[in-house]
This record gives sequence, structure tokens and C-alpha cells, in this order.
Amino acid sequence: ITEVCVCVCVCLWSDFSGSCKGRCFELKEAEPPSCRCDNLCKTYLSCCSDFDEQCLKTAGGFECSRERCGEIRNEDYACHCSDDCLLRGDCCTNYRPLCKGDSSWLEGDCEEIQSPECPAGFVRPPLIVLSLDGFRASYMKKGKSVFPNIHKLRSCGTHAPHMRPVYPSKTFPNLYTLATGLYPESHGIVCNSMYDPVFKAHFRLRGREKLNHRWWGGQPVSHDSAHTCLLANHRRDAVHKVIPLERRILTILQWLHLPDEERCLDNTLRKIDNIIGQLMNGLKQMNLHRCVNVILVGDHGMEESHCERTEYLGSYGLNVDAITLIPGSSGRIGPKSASTPYDPKEIVSNLTCKMPNQHFKPYLKQHLPKRLHYANNRRIEDVHLLMDRKWHVAMWVSLCVCVSPATCGFFGDHGFDNKISSMQTIFLGFGPSFNFKTEVPVFENIELYNVMCDLLGLTPAPNNGTHGSLNGVLRSPPYTPTQPEEVTSPTPLAPPTEVTHDLGCNCDDEVSDTHTHTHACSLQVSGLNVTHLPFGRPAVLFQTSYTQLCHSDYCSGYSHVINMPLWSAFTLTAQVRRPVTTRCVPLSKSDVLISVDFSATAESRHEASLITNTVPMYPAFKRVWSFLQRDVLRRYSLENNGINVIMGPIFDHDHNGLRDTEEKIKEHTLGSVFIPTHFYSIISSCETLNQTLDECDGDLRVTCFILPHRADNSESCNNWEDESRWVEDLLKLHTARVRDVELLTGLDFYRSTALPYTRVLALKTHMRTFEDDV
Repeated sequence: ITEVCVCVCVCLWSDFSGSCKGRCFELKEAEPPSCRCDNLCKTYLSCCSDFDEQCLKTAGGFECSRERCGEIRNEDYACHCSDDCLLRGDCCTNYRPLCKGDSSWLEGDCEEIQSPECPAGFVRPPLIVLSLDGFRASYMKKGKSVFPNIHKLRSCGTHAPHMRPVYPSKTFPNLYTLATGLYPESHGIVCNSMYDPVFKAHFRLRGREKLNHRWWGGQPVSHDSAHTCLLANHRRDAVHKVIPLERRILTILQWLHLPDEERCLDNTLRKIDNIIGQLMNGLKQMNLHRCVNVILVGDHGMEESHCERTEYLGSYGLNVDAITLIPGSSGRIGPKSASTPYDPKEIVSNLTCKMPNQHFKPYLKQHLPKRLHYANNRRIEDVHLLMDRKWHVAMWVSLCVCVSPATCGFFGDHGFDNKISSMQTIFLGFGPSFNFKTEVPVFENIELYNVMCDLLGLTPAPNNGTHGSLNGVLRSPPYTPTQPEEVTSPTPLAPPTEVTHDLGCNCDDEVSDTHTHTHACSLQVSGLNVTHLPFGRPAVLFQTSYTQLCHSDYCSGYSHVINMPLWSAFTLTAQVRRPVTTRCVPLSKSDVLISVDFSATAESRHEASLITNTVPMYPAFKRVWSFLQRDVLRRYSLENNGINVIMGPIFDHDHNGLRDTEEKIKEHTLGSVFIPTHFYSIISSCETLNQTLDECDGDLRVTCFILPHRADNSESCNNWEDESRWVEDLLKLHTARVRDVELLTGLDFYRSTALPYTRVLALKTHMRTFEDDV
């Protein structure tokens, strides 16, 4: 039997013989079978046959040629090369270089623009934002031989080595994040395709439902800047090509020729370097190249991918008739219908570590790494599959793939974990408001919204970015961030009582006598603060009650509400300490936040065993926590010439990425014990490796982890092996920003450093990805 693939396209529009004359970009859509002339007709393959000629005016092309110089004006052309085109503001962008002998923008040298040079009628420098679809950061390594115009923008303006998209690294979520500064779980566009159980409706790229405003949360920057912000996006997918890029560039330039109150916004562009050159030539031709600010970004990167590398859920023994799957590079599983029996935990269990070479990790959405910020939205299904790079998930093998894998129709994709190198994209800023020849550290695209608002003189709407963290890109930042005020200070330590705490330990008299010596916090506090809190005491930004306790080897902020430390801090020097041995025989082992192995003396070993250093931990998690301290932190201290560490619990039972209230924490207790959902660890060292923390006079290097506190280690399929074989991979998966910890704990870190506060904010929003160079 021969199997045959038959691809059928069903089109509702059958009559394309009508004309777009007088109908170009009409607001009313023509109903099938009549052809359309609105700006979405190309998307739906429903344009009238003369749409290009009448509306896009493609007949004359989009550039001047020698033959066109001095031509008689032809109104059927998109741009002109006639002698009056400069006066009328509708010249093709290469008119001056080709017809008048002027130099192009690319031929000019880099020049530092000290202040905007705008013609009369401009209230402030306009902002043009261009987004390149799927522009992987590593493409820039091809250099100016491939990207001469983008290379010049990058060299002469401000750039980052790369910019991190939000997860999932798809187009719609990231474009809307750029416009709002919100994570997808906050603005609601959680993927290119999604289902809303309240609306009972599907959002798809090719569907009309995506135009319904009810899907789009947040407040886009273009909403408040309709006369000054021109937004554009370039998609490489020819299927979605609506208006040629050349035509759109001309439209933007014509907008800029209008009076300030008439300039419009929000269109899409679809090409890369030569189109950027077209824009810059047009700006120079209009004497706006020292006036307009330009931001060039990508929405996400691109990864090699092919249908031969696909996991099929049908081979995992699931009841696929009872579930739906959003397939691809970030799989999401939901019930087939509201009445279908559906147990997310059972599905995760049935998909966990089932194949020897499994290429995804199944999660309940609340168990995903916190850095993804992908749980707190009803449009995110309960079960999520975090795919390995290069791999897809589908329900069944498609017929076409069975016949020939070459028919799958794609060789690259995106949407994968946003920290992997191939998903990184670009950021370039050029114009009078941007710094000259400046490189800023890598950042996440949620931070750009505040920058755009600063450029446009707007007050940002609430967003997930950290305003001021990107002040380094701007020549004269209008916003100066300030450190938040501390809400709760530590209460004074009460005088010691004569109570003897039995820790279940049999000790000799010498050690026992040493242990009975109680340290008051007033003794040596100043010196201990300098040692263990070199960047200041973490500030508590909520109402509570806690006491700062200082011991010889660590300091902590002990909460009287949850009966455990909010934070504990200590410094490890590059010299490895050996555990102190005594004849003390532990009868029971407490779940200590800071390991007793870091203790230098018998007395400090006792201090590490105090009740104020204990936290509830699942036995399985203790394997992870102990390896982190016993092996990873010791190695980091040697590699970085000493480190400072701050650790503590996190409570996020409603998985919204914010600190639970004390009332919410009390709802989730085991008996009278409060069970953390995560534990954090913030590791700081000097960026200059030959300097210790005491000597450090420059930038800091920060590594941060938010580790899930769970009753098993099933997230790591080889957890039965020695911890050295799997724990560090788990740590890297759950890397995070310091800012994520602050939001989840209500604490504020790095309050006493020599760094400018904007640099501190950049440090807090940095995330170590453990990826190879992009």
C-alpha cells in the first residue's frame, strides 16, 4: 500500500477579480467571496488581484535608478525621483546619493551627537523601534560584510552583547512584552496560540480573535505616544508578509515629514540590513539623522530544529483522547473539555523520566523555574513541557513525516527556554539620546519599556521592569531611581535567659563549657556586620517582627512570625576551612540553613546548630542543599578569591512570583511548621578576580539560585546517583536574578556598596545563564 501526503488549502475567498481602486486599506473588511483591500488581506490570502499595484504602488520600485533621476512625477509610484520630491517629502531614500551625488549615511563616519538637532516643529526627538523577527544575536558575528548598516548602528551607538527574550521565546509574547514591560503571564499573551477558559475562545496568529482587545492586558507604550513613537516589526516568514518593508520605510519617513500633531505610529517592517540602510538614508536626506532616536531589537533568537527531532506523547502511554496539546517547542497540556477527567499531577507523573533519552521535562506550571515567570495566568495550561533545545513535541507522528521527513517544512524554530544561547537576540540604540560607542551588560527585554517611556517623556505604567536599571544606555537619563525605604527594622535582642537547650548532643566538659557561653548580639556586631554583611543588612520591606543575630561565622535576620531566618549571611574566604572535630556525637540532625561544615571553631560549630539556624527541609531536598554548600560554594570561593553568601526561605504558595503574606503562609502549614516553597542563595564576589571582597573597588559578580523545595528529586532523572552527577545541573536550571528573590521575599539587598545605585539595579536584574558565549 502506498501512502500519499495530500496538502489541501481551503480558501473562503474565491473571487479575486475585483479592484482595490479607491478602496486601499479600507477599514471595513469585504466578506467572502469578495476580495479584500484592507491591511490584513495578505495574511488571509484574500487581496484583490490589483492590491499591489493600487495600494502598495510597486510599479516603480522603491529606489531611484539613474534612469529615474529627474523623472516626471508619476503618482502611481510609491516614492519619487523627480526634482520636486525633496520639497514634497516623498523622495526615494537614495535620491540624494544617486541623483545629487551626496554621500550615503553608511559612508559617513561615526559622530557623537551631543544634543538633538531637529527641524522646527518637533516637540521632542521621535522614537523609531524596529523589531527583527528571529534575529539570533550570534548572527552579528558575520560582521559588517553582511550587516554594514546594523554594524554601524551598533558601533556608533549603544548596544548590549545580547538581549534575553521572555519565555516562551515566541513572537507575539515578546513583541507585547517590548511594548508593555510585562511578562507574558502579566499581559496575557502567553503564546502565539492559546485558549482562554473564561472567554471559551482560541487566540491564533491567523484568526480574527487576536484582534479582540480583551486578550491584550497592560498599557503599551504606543498607546500613550501616538504622535512620537513609530513601532515596526520585521517577520521573515513570507506567509505573513502584508506590506513590503520598502513601502513601510517610506511610510515612516512620510509620517516624519508631517507636522508633529499628525505623525502616526505602529506599523510593521519586514527586512534587515538594506532596509535599515534605507531608513538611515531617508533620515539623513530629511536632515533628521541627528534628531531621531532608533532602537533596533529582535523578538527572539533562532535554533536549528527539524521534525525528525520530535517527541510524541502517543508513545508515552497517555490517554491522548482526554487531553489537548499545544505542540512545538514549548508544549502545554490541558483537558480535552471541561467535563473530561483530568489530573495534571498524574500526567506529570506519567511523563517523568519515562524514556532513557527523553528530551523534555514535564512540570506542573507552578513548579517551573521561577525565572521563567510562567505560571500566574489562566491561559497557561496546568502541565508544561520544557523542551530540550532543537526538540519539538507533538501528539502523534504526522502522515507526511511518515512518508518523508523532508516534508515537515521547517529547519529552525524558537520558543525554547529563554536562557539558552540560541534564543538570545540583539539590542541597539542610536540617536541623540543614546550614549556614544557604549556597551551595556546583557539584560532582559522587560527593561526596555521604561527606557522608551523615558525617551518619550512618559510616566511608565506599572510593569515588570526595574526603572533605572538601563540608565546606562541614555546620555541624560530623566529618571533617577532611589533606594526603597526600609519598613521593618530589627528589634533589639533580649537579654539571655538561663534556659539550656538540649540539642540531643553528648559532649565533653570542655566543649560543653564553651557552648554555654552565650553571645549577646551587641558583642562584636560591628565587626561581624563588616565581615558577613559587606553590602549592608538586607532591608525588610513589609510589616513583621524579626531580630538580627550575629555569630562568629554568620549573621541572620530571625523572624518571630515564621520561626526561621528571613536571611542568613556569611563570607567564605578562598582558604578552605576544615570542619572542627570534637567528641560531640549528634543524636539527631537538624535541618540547618547554613552548614556546620563552614564553622572554624567548636564554638561556631555549636552556633550553627542553634534553633535560630534551623529550617524545615524535606530529606530529598537536603541532598541538594548540602551539596550546594559542601561542594559548590567551596569551589566558588576558591575560583573567585572569596565569596559572600545570603540564603533564606521563600514562600510562594499562590505561584504569582511575589512574597506571600503572613496570612497566606499560615494557610500552608504542616502542623505548626511553615513549609517554604523554595530556598534562595545569592553569591557575590569581586568582578576583579585578584581582589577579595574587602579589597573590591569595582563591579561585583553575582550568581543567584531559587531552588524548589519538594519532597522528591524527580526533576533530575539520575537523582539516584551521587549528587556530583546531577545537582549542579539542577542549580543551573534554577538560576535566577536577585530581583526575583527580592520580589519573592520582600527583602532589598546591596544597600551599602560603593557602586552607583543604577549599577546596583543592573546587578540585581542580571542573571547568570551558565550558557556558552552567544
